Amino acid sequence: MPHSPAPQNQTTGSDGVVWKDFPQAALLNLVTTEIVRNFARPLQDDNRRVHAPTLFAALGSVCGFATQTSLLALIHSGQRPEQDIMAHTLAGGRTFLFGEQLNQLLMQGDASVHNPGLWPCLSGPALQNGCSAQDLPDLNAQFASVASRLGTAEEGMPDVEAHFRPLIATENLREAMWAYVEPIFQQDYPDQPGPYGPLPKPFWGSAMTVATGMLFNTMFKVMDTRIAMTIILQSAIFGSKIIEA
Repeated sequence: MPHSPAPQNQTTGSDGVVWKDFPQAALLNLVTTEIVRNFARPLQDDNRRVHAPTLFAALGSVCGFATQTSLLALIHSGQRPEQDIMAHTLAGGRTFLFGEQLNQLLMQGDASVHNPGLWPCLSGPALQNGCSAQDLPDLNAQFASVASRLGTAEEGMPDVEAHFRPLIATENLREAMWAYVEPIFQQDYPDQPGPYGPLPKPFWGSAMTVATGMLFNTMFKVMDTRIAMTIILQSAIFGSKIIEA
């Protein structure tokens, strides 16, 4: 199984600056940096190694759920219409969230909330590291694969060979890692709160999307880029559809 040392601290730029020149920039930079530095820690084994597919599935699922959280906050505040967002209950009784607006925010982002989108955050580093466009997974196929597995025994599981699958079910990963990451978004720590207060929910997806791209960019030598992107993308799509009970 592909394992790797825990990703080293890495941000865009030596000073950790990704965003600038708008009111939430400093807070977004802080939250993103903290996610990049700390995300892998709960997934480390006794030798401080991380199972790469499990890390990628965790990143994707949390990214998807953070994007959903941001979109619902934007809708609730009246900044986005509620059009085409719908909860659909499958034959087995589980309910998931669907909508093109959600898919677009997840994959292509939204400049008004400084979210570059997950697809550019993954495909950009892949191309910069020598991949061609033909090496990348087809985005439409990722959505189709996730949808086809809903309500089945393979629900939430990335469509990759067995030895590249995460060690923990994607939904369980999302739930466990959300409990770990949410206090970072909220800047709510036992010793003291963060210096800027909580990150507004419309920006949660922005921070998590960029953090996912940064961590992905540290792990090109661990496994095939197409497989890694498939795991992240499909886990993100699934995570964006989960409705917490």
